[in-house]
Amino acid sequence: MKNFSFSYSERLHSQKDFNKVFKNGIKLENKAVKILAYKKSGVYIKRLGLITSRKVGIAVERNRLKRRLREIFRTNKHLLAPGLDIIFISKSYGASLDYNSLKKNVLDLLKGVSKNL
Repeated sequence: MKNFSFSYSERLHSQKDFNKVFKNGIKLENKAVKILAYKKSGVYIKRLGLITSRKVGIAVERNRLKRRLREIFRTNKHLLAPGLDIIFISKSYGASLDYNSLKKNVLDLLKGVSKNL
């Protein structure tokens, strides 16, 4: 049975971890979201970081988009390679999409991430 939780250890917290992904990671993007991914060796856990600027919209829209992105990661992390650090950078177009459209966009990019790593 798959573990669909999203624990504290599965989140990027420190600025050092974010900077490592920015500096060394691969970048893929579409209209809705930009994804940066970095694979660490010897580590099994997959971690997620979110960045959403005020350009996306008002607080309600930003928070809704972040909740949706977390849910997409939580339910599909078993498809990702172990030891992967991922950052989702939200774009304003993503806030206008419904959940299924956003999920399709993100999963298409994640397929590209798994091909490039």
